Amino acid sequence: MIKAFLFDYDGVMTAGVNYVGPSEKLAKNLGVAVEKASEWIMSVWEPYSTGIATEEETWNGIEAQYGRPIGPDQRDIWYKWEELTPLPEMVELVKQVKAAGYKVGLVSNIFKETATIIRSNGGYDHFDFIVLSNEVGSRKPEAKIYEVALAQLDGIAANEIMFLDDRERGTLGAEKVGMQTIHVTDHEMAIKEVKKLIGAA
Repeated sequence: MIKAFLFDYDGVMTAGVNYVGPSEKLAKNLGVAVEKASEWIMSVWEPYSTGIATEEETWNGIEAQYGRPIGPDQRDIWYKWEELTPLPEMVELVKQVKAAGYKVGLVSNIFKETATIIRSNGGYDHFDFIVLSNEVGSRKPEAKIYEVALAQLDGIAANEIMFLDDRERGTLGAEKVGMQTIHVTDHEMAIKEVKKLIGAA
């Protein structure tokens, strides 16, 4: 029996695929191939998203690979609120799940600056608790980030938790610690699955 739900943010609460990502923005700003920009970003992504590296240290790492300074305008690559605004139907779903008596948390790989934008605009307001990679020093699919969330659900076993993520590595990580999962590839179908589980279908 499911007693709690955990949601990913980007791609689950949001449309996720309808905007240009950091790699594409950096490639355009620097006039380099997207593959190269992606390589540079991925090399610094983990320490940045787990709070180990600051934004300045992250840019220093990218500059070292680019071979020259990157100006403030060229650094404008991170997501804006309009790209991070949750879908109304997903906000409504979270409200319905909570109203049905379930605990609802959020588990997200993210960096501090973006988390600040989401928090200040109320993107996290509907959850009972949030677990962010930059705050706990671990990112999906590592076991620790799921275990931090599990600790927030006192008395609820891992197999009584349904975790929703749009990335398969996120769902696989959750399954390794014993959670049940929904791989969100279609928001409408995911909403139907959750509503069925809470008896609201």
